[in-house]
Parts: sequence; C-alpha cells; structure tokens
Amino acid sequence: MMVGPGDATDTMNDATPTGSAAEPVEIETPPPGAASGVGMLLARLAIIAGLLALWEFLPVPRGIRFWLSTPSAIVTTLAGWIADGSLWAHLGATLAAMASGYVVGCLAGVSIGVLLGFLPRAHRVMRPYIAALFALPKIALAPLLIILLGIGLEAKIVLVAITVLFLLLGSTVDGLNDVDRDLVQTLRLMGATRLEVLRKVLLPSALPWIFTGARIAVRYAFTTTLLAELIAANQGIGFLIEYHSGNFDATGTYAAVLVLVIFSVTLTEILSRIEARAARPRP
Repeated sequence: MMVGPGDATDTMNDATPTGSAAEPVEIETPPPGAASGVGMLLARLAIIAGLLALWEFLPVPRGIRFWLSTPSAIVTTLAGWIADGSLWAHLGATLAAMASGYVVGCLAGVSIGVLLGFLPRAHRVMRPYIAALFALPKIALAPLLIILLGIGLEAKIVLVAITVLFLLLGSTVDGLNDVDRDLVQTLRLMGATRLEVLRKVLLPSALPWIFTGARIAVRYAFTTTLLAELIAANQGIGFLIEYHSGNFDATGTYAAVLVLVIFSVTLTEILSRIEARAARPRP
C-alpha cells in the first residue's frame, strides 16, 4: 500500500516520544569557579610545602645554616613560647597598647574635629599648627616619649593615640566641611540652635567620613605600636623581634616574624570583612 505525505507525517508524529521522555534532562553542575578555587588552594599549599622542604633539607654550610635556621627549629621555638605562656604575654602587650591608643585617639580626634567644625574661626586660626603637626612623622616622637614616660606601656599608648588623633581629626573636619551649607542656613533661618544643627545635620553627614577614618586608623595604630616596640620596649611582638635579633638568635627572630605575619594577616582579614559588611547596601 502506498503511503502519502500526510500519512508519513502522522507516522513520524506518532513515533515521537511523548511525556517526560521528551523533556530535556537538567544536569546539576558545580558552581562556576568552585573547582578552580580548590585547585588554586592546592597549588598554593604545594608551593608553600615545596619551599619549606627546600628550606629544611637544602644542603648548605654550617655557618650559613646558623643564619638560615630551619622550619622545624622555628616551630619548636614557637611551641616552647606557647607552652610557657610568654607568647600570649607579648601578644597581649601589643594588643593592649594598640587598642588603648586607638580608642583614646579616636575619641580625642572626633571631639576636637567636631569642636573645630563647630567653631570655624578657631579652625582657621589653628589650621597652620594642625597642618604642621599632621605632616610630622609621628614615630619621630617615640624617643621623646620614651624619655618622658619610659619604655613601658604608657609611651606606646600616647604615640598610637597621637597618630590616630590626627587621622580622625582630619576625617571629621573634612566630613563637617562637606555638609550642604544651604541646608544649614535653612535650619538656622527656621530658628534651629547651633546644637540642633550639629546633632541633626552636621554629625549625621560626617559619620561616613568618621567611620572611614576609623577603619584606616586601625592599620596605622598597629604599625605605630610595632615600630615603638622595635625602638624600645620590654614586651610585645616588636620587642621579641628586636631582642632575638640583638642576640643573633636567627631561629627566635624568624619565629617572632612568623608571629607578626600571622597577626597581621588575621587583622587584615578582620578589617576586610568589616569593610565589606559596612559597604554592603542595606535594604
């Protein structure tokens, strides 16, 4: 029997799979970049392991090995510091100086900045002195503060506070100067007092500047604390580095530098997360 074109079409349609068999099958794939991220992590760990192995087993003369030390000796030294508690004492001293100076500097910088923003004539009078002190490298004050206050915690706190103060002072004044002056003038024409203008307009507008200055000041506070401990101190991470290098103890110096690296990376990671959360748009 002959089959016509229409019959052939119907036959093909009847042969076409129907139902769920005709629907495309969705295949779950891993998120883009997941595999490459794991591979990147493994590659980095392999590089670190290779460098440590090379450092540990590289055949070098005994005199050079004395200055190079070995990863196993450094880990042993760190374990000893952790066991006897000396590492936590030095970390605590660095954190105490950094945190205390940071808090004092932030409070003083914001307070003075608000006062100068509230009194523009006083700001114009004090501007040259503030600019001169801001340009001065604060670490140059460390020897003077050590003479006045000794090598204890007080000199480091004051030095960190001075460093942070000028950073927050500049951020606060810049934030207050960035306020829309027409809005301030409108509020004054409506009968608002200076305190009301400060509380309702100036401070809310300057808060982003203040927070930015406070985040930047954390890194400066840490660097200033470490430099002060390197110059003269009896405790702290910088003291550990200076003490062991002064005694030509290469293993102890490497161990102290490793503690500093871990501390710096941890602090940087915490700050990065805080900044990312602060920059995230709120619903």
